[in-house]
Amino acid sequence: MVAGGFWDWILRDGMTESEDKEKQTRGEFVSGAVWMVAMRWAMRLIGLVSTVILARLLTPDDFGVVALALIVNGFLEVVSWTGVDLALIRNRNATREHYDTAWTIQIIQGGIYAALLVAAAPLAVAYFDEPRTAIVLHLLAVRAVIEGFQNIGVVAFRRDLNFATEFRFGLYKKLLSFSAVVILAFTLRNYLALVLGMVAAALAGVIISYLMHDYRPRFCVKRMRDIWGFSQWMLISKLGRFCNEKTDQFIVGGITGTQSMGLYHMSAELGTMPTAEVVMPLRRSLFPNFSTMLDQPDVFGRTILKVLGIIAVVAFAAGFGLSGVAVDFVPLVLGDKWLAAIPLMEWLTLFGVAAGLSSSMELLLLVTNKGHLSALEAWGQLLVLAPALWYAAHHAGIVDVAMTRAGVAWLFVPVMMFLLTRAAPVGFFQLIGVFWRPAFAALTMLTMLRA
Repeated sequence: MVAGGFWDWILRDGMTESEDKEKQTRGEFVSGAVWMVAMRWAMRLIGLVSTVILARLLTPDDFGVVALALIVNGFLEVVSWTGVDLALIRNRNATREHYDTAWTIQIIQGGIYAALLVAAAPLAVAYFDEPRTAIVLHLLAVRAVIEGFQNIGVVAFRRDLNFATEFRFGLYKKLLSFSAVVILAFTLRNYLALVLGMVAAALAGVIISYLMHDYRPRFCVKRMRDIWGFSQWMLISKLGRFCNEKTDQFIVGGITGTQSMGLYHMSAELGTMPTAEVVMPLRRSLFPNFSTMLDQPDVFGRTILKVLGIIAVVAFAAGFGLSGVAVDFVPLVLGDKWLAAIPLMEWLTLFGVAAGLSSSMELLLLVTNKGHLSALEAWGQLLVLAPALWYAAHHAGIVDVAMTRAGVAWLFVPVMMFLLTRAAPVGFFQLIGVFWRPAFAALTMLTMLRA
């Protein structure tokens, strides 16, 4: 009852259609948000337990080796990304040909992605001066091929707002992945446990996708232009955003050893977790829901402000709160051998808040088919970020890299706010009105904790 009343408040003044449509839209919106947040938190809880176990079985060096390879992996994943799932979700008239074409593109994408990983392995070894990254990248190439064959029918879970089934699908995959990686860590006691666990998770995901959905895709390329026409700007935006997120780790990995890289990677993962676990699941549910509101600008605008307000409250409180207690959180969760991660986490949690707010607004640019604005912001930020991080890394240390990473992210939050006003029916000062109260409260909390 409490949850229902809370979400009723979000949407109660937004609907101008009949009462039946109002209830239906509200129910779909609430259901999607609740299920996606529940799925993400359940998966992250499992992931957190896994991290605590692995942090004690493995060393920062093991995590550093995998983190170096994941930088290369992530970049190539973005380069070969096609966004077929979002193209299908946004197209309310998608036919079997669209689904079959999307599945075919997905397989081609996996093959190209795997080939790029194998080709990049020698370059990664030369840049990072770490031979073990080649082994990790070869195993990740195997994972890429496997993932390409996942049943495209599971996209219908989100497209048809069947978030309960989407929740089960994600949870089953995470549980199998958790079991595999923990067993491998106990057995191998080295970095291979982490990457072999990823391969096992990919295989489990493909099998589960065909068990949970009866759609049986076929090879088809007839709708290639329809899908790529939507995806091209998203690809450019996603590539720029990935470079923004990983440039700091790329630079740190190039000038320090795997020990420091492991510390930085773990700090970034845990530091951004509080905001990521709110924003990312909401993105999955909000995209199909917001897509249905585009023909109702008044509803769309009011709902944007209310949803961003809720995200801001949670993101500011969680991110600033974790920054304030990092000195106790790190030894409690990770153990004493990770104490050097404390100052890194204090800054990277603040970066996580800024990134979460920008990511929420980016989603709205994509919903309104203004992907070019998102791409503009992402690449503009990268032009400022890359030289600033390079200077900090070569003239100071990795703590200063984390500080620079947070500062640039916050510098571009107002830029994203302005771009959102160009794409959606909201004003700049309306957005300030949504953000300033939770920001002031969180800053006050952090100041008192630090004092």
